[in-house]
Amino acid sequence: MLYAAFIGLLLASYISPLQGILEGRDDVSRLEHNLAETREYNDGQRRLAEELHTPAGIERAARERYGMVRPGEKVYIVPKE
Repeated sequence: MLYAAFIGLLLASYISPLQGILEGRDDVSRLEHNLAETREYNDGQRRLAEELHTPAGIERAARERYGMVRPGEKVYIVPKE
């Protein structure tokens, strides 16, 4: 009887740490996914920064972000539906 009680207490003391380990595994999976997304975003930002160091990249940014045009060019605005 005493032996069974001791085994019961021993098993009960392992439940909480095991739950923590299982929850930690879920956190690892979520964090790995977040890390992959962040690395992808950073790679895109790095490419954009490198592109802005070229004349073509500067021109593209000026046209897209600021609506700039060269003298003599015509601008056509297409409304979104």
